[in-house]
Amino acid sequence: MQGWTEGYVGGIGYIHAFYRELSPALLSFALTLRGWRSPMDLAGSFACAEIGCGHGVSSAVLAGCHPDARFEAVDFNPGHIAGAQRLAAEAGLGNATFLEESFADYAQNGAKDLDIVTLHGVWSWVSAENRAILVDLLKRRLKPGGLVFVSYNALPGTLAYMPLRRVLVEHCADRTAPLPERIEEAVAFASRLTALNAGWFTQADALPARLDSLKRKSPNYIAHEYLNRDWTAFYHADVARELAAAKLDFAGPAVPMEQMDELSLPPDALPLLAEARDPAYRETLRDLLTNRAFRRDLFVKGAERLTAAERRERLRATRFALLMPPDDLPEVVLAPVGRVPLPQDLHGPLAGALAAGTPTLAELAALPALARHGEEAVLRALMILTSLALAAPALPEAGQAARAAQADRFNAAILERNRRDDTLDTLASPVLGSGVAVSRLEALFLLARRNGTDPAATAWEALSADGLTLSRDGARLDGEEANLAELRARFDRFTRLRLPTLRRLGVA
Repeated sequence: MQGWTEGYVGGIGYIHAFYRELSPALLSFALTLRGWRSPMDLAGSFACAEIGCGHGVSSAVLAGCHPDARFEAVDFNPGHIAGAQRLAAEAGLGNATFLEESFADYAQNGAKDLDIVTLHGVWSWVSAENRAILVDLLKRRLKPGGLVFVSYNALPGTLAYMPLRRVLVEHCADRTAPLPERIEEAVAFASRLTALNAGWFTQADALPARLDSLKRKSPNYIAHEYLNRDWTAFYHADVARELAAAKLDFAGPAVPMEQMDELSLPPDALPLLAEARDPAYRETLRDLLTNRAFRRDLFVKGAERLTAAERRERLRATRFALLMPPDDLPEVVLAPVGRVPLPQDLHGPLAGALAAGTPTLAELAALPALARHGEEAVLRALMILTSLALAAPALPEAGQAARAAQADRFNAAILERNRRDDTLDTLASPVLGSGVAVSRLEALFLLARRNGTDPAATAWEALSADGLTLSRDGARLDGEEANLAELRARFDRFTRLRLPTLRRLGVA
């Protein structure tokens, strides 16, 4: 953790991950809900920078969806950027640039030309000096009216996990094996400590669930999430006051459901919140009442407020798409206040309408089965579904053909990659302007359909080359014939259950 890494974990790459929270359509929807004018023309051009991009998967996928937009992705790890540049070349992404630069170097580049800057997984994991450089970067590069997305570990919810993080750091430092082995051993040691149920562990009710989650994570994730020298949790008010130096104002949470007080707070809490005049103080009180451990916030730089009529007009014109088969929509979802039912007389017809296309809010609210609930109820249902990745705002129809052509080239490269490995699992949707996750098996089936080859044989060739076999009912299948039979059965289920959704989203 010395030298050029400045205390950030080196020698082990981060996971290849796409973050849907960064998609322009979802960001624009969240802004509009709060009554702010979005800086993005979703059907046209805009400029977006992802700072601390890791392997650059999010920027690559978004560039594959938005041919008329410009994407810059910055990371100081040369291994991350080398891989991102290779992917961009394979996928023909002429509108994405991947830069191996420090925050300070990037701050000096170009004019005030960025509409959006995203800082996901950065703010809590860098030093105070680097945060000051980020503030300077936002001051120099973000246009007036521009948008910033920033995520960070939040207080007080993160307090419960800080001793766990310390155990992981110290235990890894106490050993000399390769880092992945040390991480695995540290997680196991923390589990043994927790099982004693002594001292602090008697008060850490959420710790067993967090440890179970870590056991399913890769060492790459744990290293970058927990082992950096700089690891800070923040009260919202402190983040807001730091970003104010870049002339940024808090615009609201990026997750639409977090804008719904009835899903986050008891009714008698709202009058207490109203007593706080400072918005940053009010948000900090909200975090205390919800014990929030992670925040995804939107900040704007001199953005304009929409009138009530403009806000309603923009929301009514927003299109939406379902991300799953309508029959799979859950009846109950989890929110900070607990289990929240999804009334089937509202959500059933809504899911059915979304499965038939990409209707606007106005078109949905006019349907007889939904009109009786009222437009506001339909909108709030969509806020819940989009927050839980069950549905998503879709892009305007304008520009669909150009988006589809670029997304097709990008997806061809991703599917071909899956012939050799499973590190990239997200396809570009020209309908959503965002990514759609697929398993490696689904990717191989799609590759076979694209190439006109036998799906089972294509999948078996790739899997067997990696020494992989399938299982059925918990039993491993031996031999080519048994595996091919299972692959044919799985392709049949894929065709019936999953393919219609992928077609609707423009990735198949």
